Amino acid sequence: MATKTWKIEKDLCRCCHAEGTFDNLAEPRTFLEKEEVYSDMLRECLDLDIPPVPGELCAITYSICNACITRLRDACNFKKQVQDCEQRFMTLYYKNAIQGLNTETVVKEELEVSIDDNHSDDDIETIVLKKEEDDDDDSFMDRDDDDDDMSEDFAITKKPTTSMKTRSKPKAKPKAPPVKKEKPQPQPKKKAEPKPVKEKKGEDSFTLTVGGDGTKTYTCNLCESSYKKRSCFTQHYKHVHLKLRPKLRGCHLCDVKVPGYMRAFHMEEHGLPAPSCGACGKKFAYPWQVLQHQKFHHMGEAKYRCEPCNLTFMRGGDYNRHQNKHMDVKMFKCELCGKAFKWGKGLKTHMMIHNNIRRHVCIVCRESFVQSSSLKYHMVKRHPETI
Repeated sequence: MATKTWKIEKDLCRCCHAEGTFDNLAEPRTFLEKEEVYSDMLRECLDLDIPPVPGELCAITYSICNACITRLRDACNFKKQVQDCEQRFMTLYYKNAIQGLNTETVVKEELEVSIDDNHSDDDIETIVLKKEEDDDDDSFMDRDDDDDDMSEDFAITKKPTTSMKTRSKPKAKPKAPPVKKEKPQPQPKKKAEPKPVKEKKGEDSFTLTVGGDGTKTYTCNLCESSYKKRSCFTQHYKHVHLKLRPKLRGCHLCDVKVPGYMRAFHMEEHGLPAPSCGACGKKFAYPWQVLQHQKFHHMGEAKYRCEPCNLTFMRGGDYNRHQNKHMDVKMFKCELCGKAFKWGKGLKTHMMIHNNIRRHVCIVCRESFVQSSSLKYHMVKRHPETI
């Protein structure tokens, strides 16, 4: 049986398998003054991790088309909308700022109609009519019209088929007294709901700066502190400005309060051992970390495995960074001389040459170098006696 060959001439969209000239999944793009990385958007919004393949197919098969980009943006925006609406709803709910309409019960009134006392008791009796449906009134009037031979003063009552007491009928249908309409009670006024504060555009909590070597810097707009990682800035903003510091847990044997991740090591001072691995003796803060350590290091269980070199990884980020070793694509390019590098660290070191930043200094002749390898080579050639 012949095998079918898939020939790819142009870029391949990994989301719909369309071919054309598309954007790389890992390269950052700017849309409406916001930076987008489509592989990160797939991971954060849809929990999908699309790894690149090694070899010559890496560059042409790790891309996404414009139609899929539009649908991905809509999915991310919808997820953010749902999260914002749910957070606003729960905030108002716990503040008792949401009220419902109280349904009013409608009670039917019974109308009592009495006949005039001009006639004798032998002729007619007092009749109490309950007006419930219009059909009963129509049938009553029909019976009066059929009795053409009767006088206008009195109407003869017909005996019903059932064993009920016969009663004389009045000469005419008495008029019902006017029904007093009750005024609807005014409903209590609703409490004014607090309007949610709208965030103004441009008032972000940090400013992102991208250097010439591709390094990112997150600067706090409140205190102008700078951080190289987004997670470090987030921790700074929560702990310093929002005062959301980690809760301290008290020790039941002394008055010391420590963070949760340090509590197990503090309890060792009182003779209670911290969670540790029985195979290698390594200590951890929580028991689940022991189980994760044993599965990966001692039992060989891993979620990600590199096929070319047979290395295993527990986290998807470590696996994706490792895949760059098997790629021929050099994504980090110098804007001054055009030289490209596979790793961002290589571009950062290369930019020190253009900026003449020499951090490694010889202790003998005080000659400085950009790279530590250049200093080692200098020591071997010029000062071998110091080695």
